[in-house]
Amino acid sequence: MKKQLVLLIGFIVVFALNASAQWGDAGKFSTWTSATFSRKNNASKKTPYLREIRSARNQGFDRVVFEFTGDIPRYQIEYITPPIVGTADEEVKVRGKYFVSINLQSLPYPDDEKLADVGMITDFKTAYAVSELREIEWFEGTRWYVVGLKAKKLYRVQQLKNPTRLVIDFKQ
Repeated sequence: MKKQLVLLIGFIVVFALNASAQWGDAGKFSTWTSATFSRKNNASKKTPYLREIRSARNQGFDRVVFEFTGDIPRYQIEYITPPIVGTADEEVKVRGKYFVSINLQSLPYPDDEKLADVGMITDFKTAYAVSELREIEWFEGTRWYVVGLKAKKLYRVQQLKNPTRLVIDFKQ
């Protein structure tokens, strides 16, 4: 009986830890914020693969675009504080004074090697707000990027279709 109770308590603890690690939907699209923004996007019908990352300077904001084949994966976007450390316990340096984490989940390794090469953008010479976008790691279907900013800026998020894109704008 005691052994069963210990197993039951262990199961409950593991379940609670896994449940707390899951994100729900947080934040409102197309609204400037500095709060955590996330979407669970569980109703995915087409497996998402990261196709391209690009950036551009626009009047009043810098834009970072993640383009996907298939659907948009689940994601969480939030301000974080250094040190930035991946699963290998190595600190990763990202240019900037403030940092926004972009965590994309459920991205399998693609069969097409061209899609596997999509990763980092480091040339932001024309950007006002963004110093660097760096891929921190790709581990077990999770791709983690960090945006380095010159100052703490508000951001807004949009999901667009044809092609499927996750768009993050940073106020200048």
